[in-house]
Amino acid sequence: MSSSGISLPLKTEHSIKDRLYWNFLNVIPFLIGSIAIIRDSIKWVAVYIGIALFFFLVIEFRFACTHCFYYIQSKGWVKCMMLSGVPKIFKDRPGPHSLFEKIITVLGALPVFLFPVYWLISDHLLLGAYIVAWVLFFLTAHRYECVKCINFECPMNRVPAKIQKNFKNRGNLSDNFDLSGNEFRISGSNRYSSLKIQHEFKDFLYWYFVTLFLLFLAGLAIGIYSTGWVLAYIFLVFFHFYVLEQRFFCTHCPYYVMSEKKVRCMMNWGWPKHFRSRPYPPGKFDLAVTILGFLVVLLFPVPWLLKEPFLLGAYLVSISIFLLTIWRYECCRCIYFGCPFNRVSAEVKNEFERKKRVDCEFGED
Repeated sequence: MSSSGISLPLKTEHSIKDRLYWNFLNVIPFLIGSIAIIRDSIKWVAVYIGIALFFFLVIEFRFACTHCFYYIQSKGWVKCMMLSGVPKIFKDRPGPHSLFEKIITVLGALPVFLFPVYWLISDHLLLGAYIVAWVLFFLTAHRYECVKCINFECPMNRVPAKIQKNFKNRGNLSDNFDLSGNEFRISGSNRYSSLKIQHEFKDFLYWYFVTLFLLFLAGLAIGIYSTGWVLAYIFLVFFHFYVLEQRFFCTHCPYYVMSEKKVRCMMNWGWPKHFRSRPYPPGKFDLAVTILGFLVVLLFPVPWLLKEPFLLGAYLVSISIFLLTIWRYECCRCIYFGCPFNRVSAEVKNEFERKKRVDCEFGED
């Protein structure tokens, strides 16, 4: 089990949860853009909405979506994570996009992204939030969806060529479709559960970016009124994440235990291991201290945020994105089974532990 993770299974269809999550994430930059525009004119907001709808329902639908496997396998109504329920008004076009289709799609997307900039440049805070919202959207899609998407014609698709070929030859995932030798299949279904054995530096970069933006909003709200309290907040954050959490929660985590002198996990990379490993589930006291510290970090800036409605809204949305994304994409493949938020099924946990014991026995021989 030396690999950094088990290959993610391909996603042959999207659930309601997928659609809710991705449309929530997608609406955020549009909401920010609309807030900037509506200060000047409601009419221009209507124009902005019209441009967006024309792009998504006509240009993208015709020149990009018609080549997508999710579109092709849909009957009557599209079933994908972004445009679910929209009637299939264009015929299927299996195969790669033409150069003309790529150019039209890119040219059609530019007004959607650039239209609100005229109003956003007058408010640096909104402009920054707008840019971060789009960056976060594409980073999250690239990281969690593009690696298991069956829209192989998409230029952002990251599914290995070998798996694409096997999938096309078989036509769909079946009981015999094997993506790697380290997969754990959930009994009674064709879904596969993949566990992440080790974190990589790119995992840390993504989650550090999300966390830093959240903390920046809080720090900015406090800093508007008091420099002293900002310093107190920074101390509180460091004390929680690098002392309390590391001592009472992280020391029980397999990622911490497997690290040598420095921690190697998606939330804390390169920080010295000040505390000895405790390779057993955390107790009630450990969890209580960790949760209490986390709540203090989250709630500390609220008195200042209440004075800045936009920062408060952005802070709450950032927390929602953080918790939803980690719960949706990390907790279901995390090997820290003692964590109360772990979502790995009991069968997969047992199979993982069994295989780990077998590996240890062979290692000893």
